[in-house]
Amino acid sequence: MTRKMIPAMALILFASACSHHQDLTKSATQDNFGVQMARINLWREALFRFERAVQIDPANAMSHNNLAVAWEANGDFEKARKEYLEALKLDRSNQYIQKNYSRYVEFLSRNRKRQQKDVKTAATTAAAPAAEPVKPPPPTTPPPSDLPPQLKPPAPTPPGGAR
Repeated sequence: MTRKMIPAMALILFASACSHHQDLTKSATQDNFGVQMARINLWREALFRFERAVQIDPANAMSHNNLAVAWEANGDFEKARKEYLEALKLDRSNQYIQKNYSRYVEFLSRNRKRQQKDVKTAATTAAAPAAEPVKPPPPTTPPPSDLPPQLKPPAPTPPGGAR
């Protein structure tokens, strides 16, 4: 490279770096970054970004929706519910939010049913004593008089073997 090209390259690199700079004080920037993090399963980072988006613009229904999805992915279903309801309050006609909330309610319903089934199974197992295998009673031979003649056992042999 010549000495004349170095300042030109520096100027080009500087300009390209400035064009990619995004304003992190904007709700949309935080939302977009959060979506990118969610796509690669970095849900805690996504949660942080969506919380920032809501702080910057509390009236943005999609930011609340995204935050609800992140809370759900992180396992805090009560906070997710609160954010879904806030998103719906801000924009009842948004079908995307409605769909996410319906999916969330269906998931919770199925999960509760599964938990109830597990509780019933556990209660039944715990209530029943550990059953040992039932041993059949030792075979009893009815008295010889009760048996038909062909099934009567032979008469006992007297001591000494003589009859």
